[in-house]
Amino acid sequence: MENLWQNYTQKFTASVQYIPVRGPITIHQKVFFLIGIAAIVVYVSRLLKSFKRTGRESNKVAENLEENDSSSSISISIKDEATPQTPPQPPKPRHPTVTHDIALRHVCMVFLVLCYYFLCDYWHYFPRAERIYNRDLFFFLIAVLFIVNAVYTGHLAPDGGNHDKLLNRDQTEEWKGWMQVMFVWYHYYKAAETYNMIRIFIACYVWMTGFGNFSFYWIRKDFSLRRIFNSLFRLNFLVLITCMVTNNPYMLYYICAMHTFWYLSVYAMMRPFHQYNENPKVMGFKFLVYFLVVFIIFDVPGVATTLFRPFGCVLNFKDSIHEWVFRSTLDHYATLFGMLCAYFHPNTEASLRHINASSKSHFIITSISIVVFGVNYIWYKNVFVLNKFAYNKLHPYTFFIPMLSYIFLRNSYPLLRRWHCGLFGYLGKITLETYISQLHIYLIQDAKGLLVYFRGYPMLNFLVNSVIYIFMSNVLFKATLSLNAYIFPADYHKMLKNISKIFVGFLVAYMLVAVLSFI
Repeated sequence: MENLWQNYTQKFTASVQYIPVRGPITIHQKVFFLIGIAAIVVYVSRLLKSFKRTGRESNKVAENLEENDSSSSISISIKDEATPQTPPQPPKPRHPTVTHDIALRHVCMVFLVLCYYFLCDYWHYFPRAERIYNRDLFFFLIAVLFIVNAVYTGHLAPDGGNHDKLLNRDQTEEWKGWMQVMFVWYHYYKAAETYNMIRIFIACYVWMTGFGNFSFYWIRKDFSLRRIFNSLFRLNFLVLITCMVTNNPYMLYYICAMHTFWYLSVYAMMRPFHQYNENPKVMGFKFLVYFLVVFIIFDVPGVATTLFRPFGCVLNFKDSIHEWVFRSTLDHYATLFGMLCAYFHPNTEASLRHINASSKSHFIITSISIVVFGVNYIWYKNVFVLNKFAYNKLHPYTFFIPMLSYIFLRNSYPLLRRWHCGLFGYLGKITLETYISQLHIYLIQDAKGLLVYFRGYPMLNFLVNSVIYIFMSNVLFKATLSLNAYIFPADYHKMLKNISKIFVGFLVAYMLVAVLSFI
């Protein structure tokens, strides 16, 4: 065992090397730095003015209290006795308004984190090391994380409310969280043997896009332009500015492109004649049309390539549309399946509650579980164990088998539905940020190498890497939510004003950089 560990450490140390800067500073990077520095200057100046104003007001209050010390004490006592009790304050809004200063602070935070992206994965200030797979280490870390997480962050939510619902919010956040850990560590440790499992996890994410957005439009019936902007901003804000800073193509972050495409497909299905969505015949027709469109695009050879080629300026990767067609085809039925699950969710939940309330609930659940394990055994022996190329051909049509099995087993009893792991739930909220950040401050060079802080100490390097990575992802998550709320308020006049300011700001920045480049 000692020899194995020494061999791992030696390989890690021997692979550490400094790599050259990726290239010259681009015009987009210059614009980014110009806007970021300007934001910091404005924010610091406003902060200093606020401190000075607060200081002057405090001094005035102190002087007034000192001059009227005796009389003020008497008047206060009389006032307390004579005046009625202060009326209760109205409750604070659930989502506090994001002020200009708060938004500006978050712009500065995003700028600083993205500067670190630039430092690590463009300037290559820190060295890199090769990713080395060690099966024992990989599965040991996973086991430790899951055990510690279950023991120390697992908690049982109170009975009633939304906590014991089928696929409640806490549960889906937890689900996303542990899948994200597996996804990121698959890259970090080059765990190629887990490829098929990771493919299932990605399909589950796409399934959630269909399930979550269908549920929102079905329940809230909010098809407003603001909702579209909120969703598109959440999915693309960070990836677009990351492309500016790192000079990477949009398709390097294909998950964002996929979620954007499938979100728009859900909207395109739900929005037309939405006033008739309650009619089962209308919804049946919509599902049929959606299925036929997806089938023609992705299952008829050549259609996807022809259809998406005009969007090559966005979807191309290495001057080819192949990567986008390949990635989107792998999970092309996941969103449809997610919408179907959301549509039948109330019926499924009612059936599950009926089973739980039955005197034969244990027998019924045990019987279903035996069938589930049997089906999964057949799937495992005939599909899951295939090599990645053979598996990819069957994946779009078989991914739902392990996914539905997990959903059933995870929700079979009310106790299981109410129990959640806090750490995974937290990580599930920042999956978009951790997905993008992993490529620049956890790994570098398009996830082909490890970012190194400590030569010769792979596990210490892993620890420090993880702490910085999670911290900065959390900063970006909070900033994105704050800026989303600030830029797209409920007032469309303010929204248009904010969008116009941003457009003009970028236009001026590009013009200024272009002019300075010729001087």
